[in-house]
Amino acid sequence: MTAEATDYIGMWYRARARLGVQDRTEFMAINPVTGERRTVYQRHRDADGVGGVLSFARTLGMATPPIPQARYRKPPPFWRRWLGSPKSREVVAPQWRRFGEPAETVPDPVVQWLDTRQTAALYQRAASLGVSVNSLLLLALHRAVSQTLLLHRQEGSWCFPVNMRGSVPIPRQEMNLSSAFYLVVDDNDSPAQVDRGIRDHLKANVHWRYWHLARIGRWIGQRGVNWICGRLLDGPQHLGSLSSLGEWQLDFPSAGLPEDTVFACCGPGSPTHPVANGVAVVNGRMSLALKLHPSLGADNGQAERCLQEWINGLEVAS
Repeated sequence: MTAEATDYIGMWYRARARLGVQDRTEFMAINPVTGERRTVYQRHRDADGVGGVLSFARTLGMATPPIPQARYRKPPPFWRRWLGSPKSREVVAPQWRRFGEPAETVPDPVVQWLDTRQTAALYQRAASLGVSVNSLLLLALHRAVSQTLLLHRQEGSWCFPVNMRGSVPIPRQEMNLSSAFYLVVDDNDSPAQVDRGIRDHLKANVHWRYWHLARIGRWIGQRGVNWICGRLLDGPQHLGSLSSLGEWQLDFPSAGLPEDTVFACCGPGSPTHPVANGVAVVNGRMSLALKLHPSLGADNGQAERCLQEWINGLEVAS
């Protein structure tokens, strides 16, 4: 494998796995009538969410879906990738409620979905406010977590992944081609404030810095990444990552599934990012999935309450 085709981002998930942090992402086909699930598991060390959807389709024998077009972002000059940072609040450690002792097994995600009318209404609400749908999703998720999982409502830090397809070479679609930045969100923020924070971080090229830093394995190898990763697990505590995979068209009948099958996905989470989730819009219908890392000691009852508050916070009428 050439250096260009090496998955340097995947090295970090491989390093975390050596330390006992599971990197299993889940991609689900759900019968909306019976609730029956067919789940395809994908290791994050091998692919990001976009690559995982492609693997899901291939595994089920589905026609290969077109990949959503990432917005082309012309790579900035190298020197501009390291200049300045947007104003940001200090990261505050989450004060989690005490639910019980840490569990030994990872729970299955809880899943709900919007119908096509509700999904369209959410997009219309975002447009009327002049913000992105992801801004509404992140703010509603933060408020849900703050209300149901924290001792009191507080600011919290979220990882915001950025799809780098369209800006970097793509040796293989099924690999990790995402960067990220961190954004501190408060309960009292408005959608416009969250949206402005996201845009400011993108404009400041923070995701480009993370992209280069995350690819340090090119010079220090897996052993060096393992060493750094072991120390990062004792670093700042965040709430989670917003795993939003965009809009897809999936041909479920080509895999022998009902046409109204619901697709859902969920990231792996970790002790430092315990609120795992996934959002995808497939065939015009949005699904939301959530699971809580066993380190919180919370059961699926707490996860279901948090998920319901997340949906309620989107303010889409039933």
